[in-house]
Amino acid sequence: MRQRMLPHPLDGSLYDFDANRVSRRSHIAGDLSPGGQSAFTRREALGLLHKPLLGATTLKVCVVLDFAWAPAESSRFTPRAVEQAANWALTSMRPDIYFILGVAGLSSTPQLGPSDEALRSLSGGTNWRAGFVEFLNPGWRVSAPRDGVILPALFENLFDPEPHEQKAARVDAALQAAQELKEPGGFLLLEELARRAAVSGELVTDRAMLYAGRTPGLDVKDVEGNLIIQRNRFTSVGA
Repeated sequence: MRQRMLPHPLDGSLYDFDANRVSRRSHIAGDLSPGGQSAFTRREALGLLHKPLLGATTLKVCVVLDFAWAPAESSRFTPRAVEQAANWALTSMRPDIYFILGVAGLSSTPQLGPSDEALRSLSGGTNWRAGFVEFLNPGWRVSAPRDGVILPALFENLFDPEPHEQKAARVDAALQAAQELKEPGGFLLLEELARRAAVSGELVTDRAMLYAGRTPGLDVKDVEGNLIIQRNRFTSVGA
């Protein structure tokens, strides 16, 4: 509901989202009860219907959320998972519809994120793009394609269930609790901070710069390509 309009890059249009004018398609398999041990899959497709002043109602944009879990599954965030979601959505059979896919699951390596190959697969086909939606415990990370066809913020608005304010508060709490920043000269890699707070690197950078700007003795620096937040070696927390 945070996304009020949806783009159709093929015809260059934006369409209003109307919850009363949609089509739905679902698929559920497996057991997701607390005691469930088997694999589980759930796919939901929400199609946005558009009715012009003159003419018939047509399906313009379709949002698909694809979640799966299996006990022996090492990672969901692979090109194969993206391809499976696109095939279920029937993207190749409906070239006039634009599909926005979210491939969701539990992250097995939250500190690393999806591989470069997996991220490249998000650019998809002519009429679709995909994003990865990872549960990191306690937060979520949404990885979107970076080819400029769709703004990454759209994927976050559609698929990230956690409010931005809640993520920002968790980063701030992690900064305040970081023992590395309580001693003169101590520093913390922003990549490590992102792992602790289970948020994206972009948000961590923004919050770290804001935190350093209002905290005497702290600075955000680039050291050989790695962003760090560091306390000045001549100051301490009590200074």
